[in-house]
Amino acid sequence: MPVRPLSSGLLRSNMNRRIPRLLEEAEAQKHSGSGESTVTSESRSCPTAAEADGFFDELRQELFCVREWNRKTALTSFELFDEEGNLADRQTAVVGDFIRLMMTGSGKYDWVRIIEIVNEAGEAIVTIKPSPDPTDKEPDKNVTSHFFTSDATNNFCLEKRDAVVSFYVIGLSEKTNTDETESLVGKARNVAVANIGSFFGIQTGEWKTFCKNLLRLTDQE
Repeated sequence: MPVRPLSSGLLRSNMNRRIPRLLEEAEAQKHSGSGESTVTSESRSCPTAAEADGFFDELRQELFCVREWNRKTALTSFELFDEEGNLADRQTAVVGDFIRLMMTGSGKYDWVRIIEIVNEAGEAIVTIKPSPDPTDKEPDKNVTSHFFTSDATNNFCLEKRDAVVSFYVIGLSEKTNTDETESLVGKARNVAVANIGSFFGIQTGEWKTFCKNLLRLTDQE
């Protein structure tokens, strides 16, 4: 039986996987002092590569449906807004959408914007970064409504290799927002949320819960 060659698109995606590069960047930041990075991950092995393919495709749909994230975390809620700042009337996120986050005990909403979505063979990524509040009547683009600065990104990465499906939450350039806020109260709040969350491991623990729930690992416990 003749072997069917890989399509150019599939070949390109396999040669240019984004997730290893993001992990390398996170590791480099730890040693460069250019910004704080965090990596949280979990993996699940499937009986066969074919079953891993089906599992990956199922999880890919959940990753792109932001409201499904509410089922994956314990302390954070998510809501999807379109690029105009209106509550989205669809389930699947697109680049340019905003996400409103509410962390228990944080005191206010935080906002991020989806800046990239990767949907390739064996790899699915949603990248978000802190943003202004799009629901403000006159949003100030210089004010970032988040406890991290607008330089930060969070990358939600789903990967399938052979019979293993993995999920990573990779945070890059996570610097506390003390300059891109409009008040001393906002500055103090951002320092408190970022530092307390980091010190007590709340953020890492929340993303660990996300990883486990997305991969259905809690079903195996």
